[in-house]
Amino acid sequence: LHCTRPLCLGRRRLSSDAHMRVRTPFRCSPHPCEYEIAFVSDVEGDLDYFNRWVAGSRCVAYTGSDEAALTLTHARAYFVYGGDVPDHGRGSEQLLRLLVGLKRAFPRRVALLVGNRDLNKLRLTSECAPSDLARPHWSIPAPHWDPSAPTLSQHLEQVAAARGGGATAASCDCAAERLRWMYENTLGCPATFEARRAELAALRSVGSATGDNGGGGGGGGGGGGGGGGGRPPPPPP
Repeated sequence: LHCTRPLCLGRRRLSSDAHMRVRTPFRCSPHPCEYEIAFVSDVEGDLDYFNRWVAGSRCVAYTGSDEAALTLTHARAYFVYGGDVPDHGRGSEQLLRLLVGLKRAFPRRVALLVGNRDLNKLRLTSECAPSDLARPHWSIPAPHWDPSAPTLSQHLEQVAAARGGGATAASCDCAAERLRWMYENTLGCPATFEARRAELAALRSVGSATGDNGGGGGGGGGGGGGGGGGRPPPPPP
C-alpha cells in the first residue's frame, strides 16, 4: 500500500503484509521527504509466518543467517507491530524477544502496539504470584463471561481422575495446572499451554518442559508457573 498524503492509521485495520510509503508525513515540513512504514499484526506466535513476512519486507530484515535479531533496512524505514504477539504458535517468546530487541535498537522508529492477547496476559503477574497461588482452589470461581467453563476445582478433579493412583484435586493443585486452566478456560487459547511447553523445551535444549508439582505424572508444563526441583535454567536474555 502506497500513499502520498500524511499517514493516519486511526482504527483502520491494514493487511498483515502492508507497507506504506508516505510523503511529507508532517504538515509543518516545507520539504517533501519519503518514509517507508512496514506494518504487521496478529502473528500470535507463528514464527514461520513472521519469517516469511520479514523475507518480503522492504523495511525489516534479520541481521544474520541465524535469525536472532532484527534491524531496519534503511534510514527512513519505520515499523509498526499492531498487537497480538503470543498464543497459538510455538514461537511466542522468540517473537517477543525479536520485537523488543528491534524496539530497543530503534526506539524512535519502531512502535509496538498491544492487542487483547497481549493485555490479557497481565493477569499472570497476579494470578501466578505466590500470594494468589496460596488461595484454596475451591475459592476461585469460573470466569463469569463463560457460564460453560469449569471452575478451577472442576479442572483439577478432571486432572486427578486422569492420573488415577489416588490423586486428588488438592494433590494436583500447582502453578502449572492453574496456568493450564487459565489458558484453556479463561483466556481463549486452549492450545497455548502445550505450545509454550514445546517452545521452552526447544529453547532450553531439553526433551520436555515439566510441571512444578514434584513429578506427579504428566501434570504441568512450562507456561511460567512457580519453581520446581530439577528445572533447567531459563534461556539467556
